[in-house]
Amino acid sequence: MWHFYCPNIIYGEGALNFLENLKEKRCFIVTDKVIDDLGYLKILTDKLAKYGKEYAVFNEVVPDPHEEDVIKGKDKCNKYSPDLIIALGGGSVIDTAKGIWVMYEYPEYTLDDINPFSAQLYDFANKAKLIAIPTTSGTGSEVTWAAIISRFENDVWRKMSLPHMSLVPTFAIVDPIFPKGMPPKLTVLTAFDALTHAIEGYTSTWRNEFSNALGLKAIELIFKYLPIVFKEGNNIKARDFMHQASSMAGLSFGNSQAHLGHAMGHSLCGVFPIPHGQAVGLFLTYITQYCLNSPTEPNESIEILSDIAKKLGWAKWDDQPKKAAYTVIEKIKQLQKEVKFIPNLKELGINKEEFDQNLGKMISLCYQDPSSVMGYRTPNKEEFTKLYEYAYEGKDIDF
Repeated sequence: MWHFYCPNIIYGEGALNFLENLKEKRCFIVTDKVIDDLGYLKILTDKLAKYGKEYAVFNEVVPDPHEEDVIKGKDKCNKYSPDLIIALGGGSVIDTAKGIWVMYEYPEYTLDDINPFSAQLYDFANKAKLIAIPTTSGTGSEVTWAAIISRFENDVWRKMSLPHMSLVPTFAIVDPIFPKGMPPKLTVLTAFDALTHAIEGYTSTWRNEFSNALGLKAIELIFKYLPIVFKEGNNIKARDFMHQASSMAGLSFGNSQAHLGHAMGHSLCGVFPIPHGQAVGLFLTYITQYCLNSPTEPNESIEILSDIAKKLGWAKWDDQPKKAAYTVIEKIKQLQKEVKFIPNLKELGINKEEFDQNLGKMISLCYQDPSSVMGYRTPNKEEFTKLYEYAYEGKDIDF
C-alpha cells in the first residue's frame, strides 16, 4: 500500500490572490531579510492588508537554517498566536516554517520528535494552517513532507532530515511573480536542485508510477525552459513552467526518495559553505554513472535511465538500454555547459588540502544520511572516497 502526499496547490500567474478565499485572519509570516529587501514581502503584505488580514513577520531565517533559528521563530510564533503561518522564500524559509509549525502545534515537541513514526503528529493543524509560497524554482519544499535543519555536532554542521507526513503544507501557492526576479546564477543552482530531485526520485528504490509521471514531466520542462530563463529572466511563461517543474520534482522525490547525490551534497555542505543546489546538482552525473556501473544483474539503473532517455526522445526505442541510459548523463553535461553550471569541486574553488582533511568527515556524514541507501547501489567507504575524489577532479566514474 502506498500513500501519495500532496498539498492543495494553487499555481500560475495570479495564484497569490487565493489568499482572499481563506477565512483565517491572523498570519505569522516566516521569511528572510533578502526576500524583504527584494520587495517580495511587501507584495505579500499588501495582499494581506487588502484582504483584511493581520500579520506579524519573522524575517531572521538564514541559508541552511539552524535548529536555533527554528526555536527563535517558534517563540515569536507562540507569542503572536496565529491561525495561519505563511512561509515566503526558498527551501530554507519553508523548512524553518515547517519546524515552527510543529512546535507551535505541540509545544512539548523538539525537532528530534519529528520522524515518520510520531503518531501524535497525525492529529495536526489544530491551531494554524501552513501556506508555503516558494520564491525560487528548486527545492520543492512547498509540496514535500520533510524539512532539512542543521545541527552543530562533533565540530560539523549536520543536516538533519526531518520527515513526517504532517509536514506537508496545507496549501502551496506557486506564483511565477516571485522567481521572475532571480538572477541567472541562482536560477541555475535552484534548477539543478529540482533536476536532481526529479532524476533521483525516478531512480530511487521507492519509485512508483505516480512519482515517475511527475518526475519525467519535471525533467522535460527543466531541459526545455531552463536555457530560456537563463537568458531571459523576465520571460514569465518560461518562469511559470520552471516553477511548476520545481513543484512536480518535489512531489516526485517527496513520494519516492532522493538518494546518493543528496547524501553527498548534504555532507559537502556540512563542511564547506556551498549552496545546496550547486552541491547536489554537481554530484548528479557522478552518482548516476556510479549506479549505471553496478555489477548487480539485472542492473535496474540501466533499465530506468534508458526508460527516461527513450520517453524524452533522447534515444531511439530500439537502442540498447545501456547506450540509451548513458545519453541521460550526456544530456545533463550539455545542460550544465549551456547554463554555466560548475561541474566539479576543483573548479568550484575548494582547496585540495582542506578537501583531503575533511574527506573522512564528509563520508561519516553520508552514512548518517538516510538518502545514502535509497539508490540501487550503495557505496562502501572506499567507493565513497573515490566518488568524492572523482567529483573533485571532474573524472568520469569507472568503477
